[in-house]
Amino acid sequence: MTEYFILGNFTQKRVESIKELEASIKESAKVFESFGVKITKMVFTMGRYDVVGIATAPNEESMAKAVLSWGTRGLLRTETLTAFPPELMVKMIKDI
Repeated sequence: MTEYFILGNFTQKRVESIKELEASIKESAKVFESFGVKITKMVFTMGRYDVVGIATAPNEESMAKAVLSWGTRGLLRTETLTAFPPELMVKMIKDI
């Protein structure tokens, strides 16, 4: 499973419906799981991003589908980063 970091910013629609956040957190986990993606950690932050999530997915297609599906709700704009563990990065560098 590949690990991903999801950086998110609330849209105006989310800000206006912020009191529904608790239910939305639970719903988002279900949506992501329906695509084989597991959110392993989620935190809300102050600064450039409003929320940061860590998730695992079997492949990029599954992650893309999950993020795009959640994005259709219009509550969050995201940027997704693929995470490489140090061992894999060292191996990739040796292969070049």
